Amino acid sequence: MMRRHFFLLFFCILALLPRSVWGGDVGFVTSQGVWLSNTKAFAGQKVKIYTIIVNNTYPSLTLEVLFSVNKKTIQTVEVKDVRYEEARQVAVEYTLPAGTLDISVTLANAVATDADGKKFPVTAINISNGEVKATYTIDIDTDGDKIGDADDPDDDNDGLIDTDEAKAGSDPKQGDTDGDGIKDGDEVKRGLDPTKKDTDGDGVNDGDDPFPTDAKETKDSDKDGQGDTADLDDDNDGVDDVTEQKNGTDPLKADSDGDGIPDGEEIKANTNPIKKDTDDDGVDDKQEVVNKTNPQQADTDSDGLSDKREKDLQTNPTVSDSDSDGINDSDEVTRKLNPTKADTDGDGVKDGEDAFPFDNKESVDTDGDGVGNNADTDDDNDGISDIEETSRGTDPLKAENRLPQIFQMNFLKFGLGVAILFIFGVMCYGFYLQKKGLDR
Repeated sequence: MMRRHFFLLFFCILALLPRSVWGGDVGFVTSQGVWLSNTKAFAGQKVKIYTIIVNNTYPSLTLEVLFSVNKKTIQTVEVKDVRYEEARQVAVEYTLPAGTLDISVTLANAVATDADGKKFPVTAINISNGEVKATYTIDIDTDGDKIGDADDPDDDNDGLIDTDEAKAGSDPKQGDTDGDGIKDGDEVKRGLDPTKKDTDGDGVNDGDDPFPTDAKETKDSDKDGQGDTADLDDDNDGVDDVTEQKNGTDPLKADSDGDGIPDGEEIKANTNPIKKDTDDDGVDDKQEVVNKTNPQQADTDSDGLSDKREKDLQTNPTVSDSDSDGINDSDEVTRKLNPTKADTDGDGVKDGEDAFPFDNKESVDTDGDGVGNNADTDDDNDGISDIEETSRGTDPLKAENRLPQIFQMNFLKFGLGVAILFIFGVMCYGFYLQKKGLDR
């Protein structure tokens, strides 16, 4: 009976003790432990390290989670207010190094809050599963082909397998061991030394030397497979190097003046191979060939306008009368006519046949008096108006139909003449009578 009362008293005392002295279920979920977000990641890649903590004892729990790799803490995460029977995932970001990684996660500075809001520390005794661990081996992927070096027969993907690199003395982790710009595998295939930048010792790196095994040749300007030292025409422009030197042209440049025509063709065409515009007309020789103008003549069609001027005016530099209106292009420009339009004023008469090429109301001036026939009342300037000639049935455009000059006077002039003759006759007759009277 006393034993029964003893146990009852014990549990009553235990109920009055603070929760900090209880054994509790706080810690990691061991079934999950610690793990990486990508177990196939290679060195240098970023991953996340995950774990899960659980609180099956206290109303609320705050604590620190320490992530360590190879016994060195990499990051501490504070986790707040983990509620009763809550499991919470915690993670940190980490860049993987190569090699074996012993990852461990531990808990620290745990503080619990009871139902009354009172805070108290949680000791290690009250934490179960306070540490989780995992080990990973991280490989390197030197060539980025997603095959780790441990499994990759050619770590640097240079075309030379690692075992052959060992024989050649080259670096299996470096695609171009000597840094000459050529992969080790290609060097071996071409008979070059992958550990020597300049295989033939001529002072030019193999990657820049078109003849890396010939110490006498380092350039092939015309890419014809023959080195410049042995090649008589280095730029393959049809002119040998000696002649180019005499001419002042560049033996290493097929088109010395950069006008688009090789030096050899310029010499054949008698144009200047060191001058883009041989005739100084403002148009490069190459463009003149395209335009079918004469690169040796500034004014190909001899119309008084240079080929460049004709290009600007959009006239034809090979035809002196671009619009075929009967007037030379230069004359049209001088007269301010449109050299690309046969009928400048649009009156239906070509400029060369139009006496008034700027006046679409006039095109003919029969008598050449500067007044167009439409405005001129006497088109043939014969002294008879066009209306009168039409009424008489004569041609108003032909002056040969005119009357003798005396009949061309108007009536006023004719009357005045008759009056003068009459007065003169009367005077003469008076003098005659006066003289006759005196004689009596």
